[in-house]
Amino acid sequence: MSKARRERGGGDGARTLRLQELIREEVNYLLRNEVRDPRLDGVEITMVELSGDASRARLWFTCEGDEDRAPAFERVAGFIRTSIADNLGLKRTPELRFRRDPTSREFSALSPISPGRT
Repeated sequence: MSKARRERGGGDGARTLRLQELIREEVNYLLRNEVRDPRLDGVEITMVELSGDASRARLWFTCEGDEDRAPAFERVAGFIRTSIADNLGLKRTPELRFRRDPTSREFSALSPISPGRT
């Protein structure tokens, strides 16, 4: 691959997709089994987007309620990043940025259909 293409963020798309999925699975495992912050109970990572050079990762999450989860994610980001590096064997681990999945708010705004009504 040419240097210019690498600088534009082009690369092995299959590898990037695989790494994004591995990070998503690992962070979900950590949130369920290792992170002990009650503010993150029930949070699930739905998608990971890596920057072209894989130095940053945006992690989209869903959760119940409207509570701001940013302080909780800031508190555990270092632990999650270190665990990703150790568990996935990465030489360079991306900086993690957590964002609420906008579709989760759209779905939570919809009222549930009452049982028995169609």
